[in-house]
Formats: sequence, structure tokens, C-alpha cells
Amino acid sequence: MSNAPHEPSQASVSASLTQAVLHAASRLGLDRQALLTACDLCDEQLTDPDARIPFSAQQALWSELDARLLHPEPGLLLGRNLTPGPFSVLSYLLQSSATLGDALNTALRYQRLGGEGGELHIETHDDSLLLLYRPLHPQHPATRIRVLAMLACWVQMTTPLLDGFRLLGAQFRHDAPDDLTPYQDVFACPLQFASDEYAIALPHALCQVPLVQANPPLQQLLRQHAETLLARLPSASLGARVIGLLGEQLAHGEPDRAELARALNLSERTLQRRLAEEGCSYQQLLADTRRQLAEQHLRDGRLPAAEIALLLGYSEPSVFFRAFRLWTGLTPGEYRARHGAG
Repeated sequence: MSNAPHEPSQASVSASLTQAVLHAASRLGLDRQALLTACDLCDEQLTDPDARIPFSAQQALWSELDARLLHPEPGLLLGRNLTPGPFSVLSYLLQSSATLGDALNTALRYQRLGGEGGELHIETHDDSLLLLYRPLHPQHPATRIRVLAMLACWVQMTTPLLDGFRLLGAQFRHDAPDDLTPYQDVFACPLQFASDEYAIALPHALCQVPLVQANPPLQQLLRQHAETLLARLPSASLGARVIGLLGEQLAHGEPDRAELARALNLSERTLQRRLAEEGCSYQQLLADTRRQLAEQHLRDGRLPAAEIALLLGYSEPSVFFRAFRLWTGLTPGEYRARHGAG
């Protein structure tokens, strides 16, 4: 299923993230109410941390910040003043992941919770990982400040969570500025400008390093909430919404297709037909969701395989063991020995 960025008229972003940007702006001396007025926003739209606002409204906010902050690179300044807490469920999911690799997989799955202004991709190379961010309409005047703030915040958030964190390089679509000092202060790595991509590279070996704030029980609760939020996004494909609802159902035992169809205001037959139009099926999505949750539980290493089977709605552990071997070619025990957190 495609995760391509949505058109600006449909795209939305997290109210929590917008709150975080406004908090950072206030710390830098800008007037919050003046910014809200200039962007045609109000505090009531941002009160609920799970609420959404139009991407176009946040773009207007970035444009205002670019004009009002007296700094050679306002995006880097804002990124260093963004605090991850107000990002709500997505930020806490990333911080509580077992390893950096788990955090990156989580970011890929739930990136739309942060916003639909672009798309994250990860390329794996021999000794490095390349994290690419492809913004919606890269030529928009506000894109530079927005993407630089995001990259700077990510580096600042990750550094204290990971022993030995460092970057191998950073790429930017815009031309090199006269003063590279703000970039060197944030990224501390070789810089490439006028690139085809916004990207940062890091050592592949860092993916296996445990994060300081790893918290598997909290992860499980947050994932259930994140799946619910993902399913509610109106622009999500039907398949994505089914995956989200399956995640909720599997937290309570055997999933029920009829109940899921009712939650989507569809008949079971219509559900199957529309999923087929998207090139998938209910059984395929159920198997994919079970596999992802099973692998996550086994990597976390806290639950016995038989208990994982019950959590995923299997009536007998032996059925789960056979399914897992079909998915991965490994038994649950072999998978945990290879990929577990320790």
C-alpha cells in the first residue's frame, strides 16, 4: 500500500506537533497569539493532543516563523528548542523503543500521526543507514525551515537516548549558506548541499544499541493507542484502517471480522470487495498484523511464546508456532535468540 504524501488540500498534521512548534517559538521570544492570528488558528484547535489541523495552516505558521526569527537558519534554531514531550503518542513511542532500529521501524509505521507533509524512507547500505525525508512540494518557501527544524529536533532527541550516537553525513536540497556554523553545531558531520534529497546517514551498527528509555510495557499500550489513531485518519486507505482496528481487536483476543466491518460502516462483503480493489484481503492483513506484533513481542523478550500466541488471538500455541515458521522460516525461540533485546 502506498504511503505517498497527500495533496495539501487533504493533508493534515498533529495538533501536538504544532503546539510544540509554538512553545519553541515562545521560548525564542515570539508572541504566540500573534502567530496564531497570522495563521488563522486558535488555541481550541490545539487543546486535544490527538487532534489534527490542516497542513496548509501549519505551513503558514512555518512561513511566519521564517520571517520573524532573526537567525541565519531559523529551522535549526527552532529544532534545537523543540521538546519531544508535546509530540504526544508518536514521540513517546520512539523514546520508549527497545533499540534505535525498533524506533526507526516505529517511525515508518506511524509517521502519518506526526503529519502528512512528507514521507520518511530508510535505505540500508553495507555499513550505514540513510534516513531520507521527501517533503510535500519541496520548492515551497516554508519547506526549508520545516525540514531543518525536524532534522535538528531528531538529532537532539536521539543523542541522549543512545550511547555513541553520531552521524556519518547530512544532505540538504538547498545551496550551501555562507555560514556553515549552525549546521556544524547541530549535525557534527560532513555536509552536502544542493543534493537531490534531505537525508542523514548513521552507522548501521547503532540500530542494535539499546535506548536509554526503553520501556516494553509502555510500548504495548502506546502502540494500541497509535493504531487507533492511525485507523481514524480520514485520508487513510481502507487497508490501513483495517490494520489499525485489527491492532485494537488483537489486544483483546480473537479478532472479529463482522465487528470490524461494522466499525467501518460496511458489510462484510463490501469490506472484502474494497480490500480486493486495493490489492489485499482481510486474511492477509490479519496475518501481516499478527506477524508484526509477534516479532515485536519476541524482540522485547518479556513474554513466553505461548502467551504471545494467546495475545494474538490463537486458540492453541501450536497454531501460532506453525504460522510463525511459515512467515519467517524460524521458530519463535529461534527468532528471539537472533533478534531479541538481550
